Amino acid sequence: MPAVVDLETLRDTWREQWPHALALWSSYARLTEPRWCMTHKQAKQEHLTMSFAMIRLTDHAVVLNLLDIAERGLEAFPLEIMAHEIGHHIYCPGDLTDQGRLLARVRRGLPGVEEHAPMIANLYADLFINDRLQRSHGLSLDRIYAKLGDDGSSVLWRIYLRMYEILWQLERGALVKKPLTAGQEGDAQLGARMIRVYARDWMKGASSFGALCLTYLTKDEGNKLRKSASRLLDSEGDQSGEGGELPDGLSGIDDDELEPVLHPSEDRLVAGEKMDGDASGPQGDDDADHSKGPGGQKSEKQFRDISEYRELIKQLNGNASDADITIRYYRERAMPYLIRFLVKETPHAQEPMPEGMETWDIGRSLTEVDWIESVVMSPHVVPGVTTLARVYGDTPGSDPHKEPFDLYVGIDCSGSMPNPTVNLSYPVLAGFIVTLSALRAGGRVMACLSGEVGKSIATEGFLREQAPVLGLMTQYLGTGYSYGIFRLDDMVAELQKRKTSKRPVHILIVTDTDIFNSLDSAEGKGRARLGWDAAQAALQAAGGGGTMLLNAVVSKGNKHAEHILAQGWRIAYVRQWEEVLEFARKFSSDLWGQVKR
Repeated sequence: MPAVVDLETLRDTWREQWPHALALWSSYARLTEPRWCMTHKQAKQEHLTMSFAMIRLTDHAVVLNLLDIAERGLEAFPLEIMAHEIGHHIYCPGDLTDQGRLLARVRRGLPGVEEHAPMIANLYADLFINDRLQRSHGLSLDRIYAKLGDDGSSVLWRIYLRMYEILWQLERGALVKKPLTAGQEGDAQLGARMIRVYARDWMKGASSFGALCLTYLTKDEGNKLRKSASRLLDSEGDQSGEGGELPDGLSGIDDDELEPVLHPSEDRLVAGEKMDGDASGPQGDDDADHSKGPGGQKSEKQFRDISEYRELIKQLNGNASDADITIRYYRERAMPYLIRFLVKETPHAQEPMPEGMETWDIGRSLTEVDWIESVVMSPHVVPGVTTLARVYGDTPGSDPHKEPFDLYVGIDCSGSMPNPTVNLSYPVLAGFIVTLSALRAGGRVMACLSGEVGKSIATEGFLREQAPVLGLMTQYLGTGYSYGIFRLDDMVAELQKRKTSKRPVHILIVTDTDIFNSLDSAEGKGRARLGWDAAQAALQAAGGGGTMLLNAVVSKGNKHAEHILAQGWRIAYVRQWEEVLEFARKFSSDLWGQVKR
């Protein structure tokens, strides 16, 4: 670093340019001032390790390593560097969800080498931002690339720099020092055309850009490209989304994402149109509704499998745990099917009636203090001594009081059931739907996974919190042959602990006909107590009915089914596990409304 560069002065100079950098994008743009890092240690604490600048999509921050900027001789480019980082927040990708959508499309263009998708997506976004700043605002992005140089080791990096020469009408060799072959020159021309064609719809061209890079992305070339481009990777994957909340909506596949991945040479908008040197490339499809299939009909929503979803999220946030990713996936899949459970109505609701005053003690909420009465009692307020709280009683109201059912959900987690972390488990998805519906309606949920004879796990009683219930459901046992009916004893024990709440509980067991063997089995001293006894006792204790959801087709006259129905249980059959989604949607309205209490 030149001795004449004073980092404090440099920071003050750049700080003055920050409003001007924002104004290049919009006079209404508002972002917090950059995180100014004066040492490499400070930059590392901000997770800025490769480049001299980066963005964080989790908190919409711009991070600048002023020491690195000075060492590279880039101190004269405050507008170029800061406006570029702002462009990632405002233009491309904009937010963490769009970053995920961008990565998903680039991954489709890189089959077999998807691990390079974050790097390629970063370079792709940079092309749009830099071209706009260079051509529309007269900034000198080309001088930055010229200063950083071309070491000539990566073919794809040379093609990338050549795209800038074409876009900005620079002399050949201004950025690329080593000549390209005819094929490489053709790909650079196509890449530059793409940036103009898809400037208003950059998401649409992402897969095609990935396909352009795929030709060159061998393992060795990928390492070379990373080495050459590392100084400019400012929005790559997990560094921009690290530590933040996982974005919603990425389990689903956008309709246009399913379109065939075309190499730019096969894209008529790119290969069939002449680039005229301005931003008015072919935009005929800008207003097209890509969510409609043939004939203008809405296409059915499609979803990623959980393995692809996990890989995508890991590239967004490398610190995301597998458990959190799995829960997020099933929650997103469950959301379209959520409904509120039916509720039990009593003739009149109870409305509060003030009945007097009592001393407010330290430890209670401050909102409970009646300050007027407290001051009337004593002008000198002493918390816990002169502070008063109003006492309320109940009086019958005019509106019906609605009381939701609690829910016990037992899910078969035997060896015949899929592992929800590896493949889509419809029993677990059904469990998510009914659980989230119960919690949304104000009920409590107790969940149990059982693979008997073998292992079982359950929540600690009936809970109002999502996390422990959903976290348990996404675990996998893979033992035994069925849900163990004696696990219902744990639910009965929990109900016996209740001192005040007599709210009815509905029992839902998701399994297959192997549970018939569990019902015939015996447990206890002398093995005199049968599974049927446990099923009957649980149904009586719950008070809200019970449903067995069986993946089977049972013929009429099956003795086990008749015995279950005779006890008061309801049975729902699904031929294919996929049918449980519609079952779960209708569960409250079709079944719970008819439960006799």
